[in-house]
Amino acid sequence: MGILSRLFRANSRDAPIHGGRVSSVDKFIKILSPYRSRTAELLEELRRIPDEANAIEFISKKVPDASMALWNFIRLANQGHTMKFYGINTRNKGVELTNIGEQWREFAARINSVSNSGLDGLIDIFHKNGILYGLQMCEIEVSPDLTEVVEVHPIDPRTVTWELENREGRFVWVPYQYGMGEKIDLSKGNIVAVPTDPDGNDPRGTLIMAPALQAIDYQLQVFSDVHAVLHHQGYARDFYQINLERMLQYCPPNIKSSPEKLQKWLKEQYDNVVETLKSIHPDSDIVAFDDITRIQGQGNVSRSVDFRAINELTDTQTMNGLKQLSTFVNRYSGNTFTYSTVEMKIFVQGILSLQRGSKRLVEEIARLWLRVKGIQAVPVFTHNPVDWQSEIDKWTV
Repeated sequence: MGILSRLFRANSRDAPIHGGRVSSVDKFIKILSPYRSRTAELLEELRRIPDEANAIEFISKKVPDASMALWNFIRLANQGHTMKFYGINTRNKGVELTNIGEQWREFAARINSVSNSGLDGLIDIFHKNGILYGLQMCEIEVSPDLTEVVEVHPIDPRTVTWELENREGRFVWVPYQYGMGEKIDLSKGNIVAVPTDPDGNDPRGTLIMAPALQAIDYQLQVFSDVHAVLHHQGYARDFYQINLERMLQYCPPNIKSSPEKLQKWLKEQYDNVVETLKSIHPDSDIVAFDDITRIQGQGNVSRSVDFRAINELTDTQTMNGLKQLSTFVNRYSGNTFTYSTVEMKIFVQGILSLQRGSKRLVEEIARLWLRVKGIQAVPVFTHNPVDWQSEIDKWTV
C-alpha cells in the first residue's frame, strides 16, 4: 500500500490521485559521460566517506565481496513474475480478468524508460535500493488530465528527509526532498514506499549491509599490511658487505685525521656503491672490487604472523556483515550437502523478505493504473519462486 495515502485514508482507493511529478530531479547533471573514475586507494577513499549509505554504495562497486553480495541478492530476488487481475463485483468476483493482462504487459514494457528495461529492470532497482539504502520507494507519475500513468520513477532514499508533523490531528512522518533550493513535499505526489526491516518508529528502514563497513575497513587494512610484509620479507634480497678496514687503508690521510671529513667520505663511498647497483639492468652482470662482497639472497618469509588465520577472521566478519553465507562468496569450508541446503534456505528467506516489499510496490502501481483507466479489478503480483532445491532433491521427490 502507498505509505502516504494510508496516512489519511482508511482505503487507498479513497486517496486522491495527483497529476504530474513532484519528486526531485537532479538538474545539475546535464551530461552522463562514458568515462568513470577509478579509485586507486580504496581504504583511504572509504574512510573519507562519512555517510553510511554512501559508504555502502562505494563498497558495493569497488570491493569484490560486497559487489558479489549485491549481485547475489539482485539475481536471486528477480526470477520473473506473474501479474493477474481479478474481478471485484458480485458477478465475476474472484474470476481472473484476462482481457486486462495485455494492456498491463504493454504498460509494463514501456515504463522505466531511462534504462529501457521495463518493469523487470524497475524491480531490480527496487531491490537494490532496499538492500543498499533500506527503502524501496517510487513515485507514480500520472498525466495532468488523470487518464494515464506516464512513468514510474524510483526514488533514491538518500535524497529523502523525514519530518514528524501533525496532520489532521495525527502525528505522521512526512517525506521531503530538497532540490535547487526548494523544499518538496512528497506527500503531494503518488508516492509508494516500503522500508527494509524498519524499527518501530523509523520509516527509513535498516541498512542491512552497514555492519560490513568496519569488517571491510579492517580487511583492506590487512591486505595493505600483507602487501608490505610480502615486499619486505617475501622476496629474496642480496646483501652487499663493504670491507671497512680495506676502505680505510686507501682513504687519504688528511681525511682520515678529521672525523667530520671521514664520515662524509665514507657516506660518499656508500652512496656510490648503492647508485651503481641501482643502475644495473636485470640482465647485466655484477662487477665489483674485492672490498665489496655479495651474498646472494634467499627467500625469508616470516612465520611470525599467521596471515591465513587473520584472513579467516576477516572473512567471517565480512560475510556476516554482508548477510552472505560461505557458499555464495566462494568460501568453501567442507560443508555437507545437508548443511549447504540449510544455508540456501536461510538465504532464500531473506530474498523473500525483499520480494514482499517489491510486491507491495508493484501492486500499488497496478491499483493506481487501474483507477486512472476506470477499471475495477484486484491486481495480484507474484514473484516466481527461487529455485534453490538441487537436482538430487527434485529427483528424490
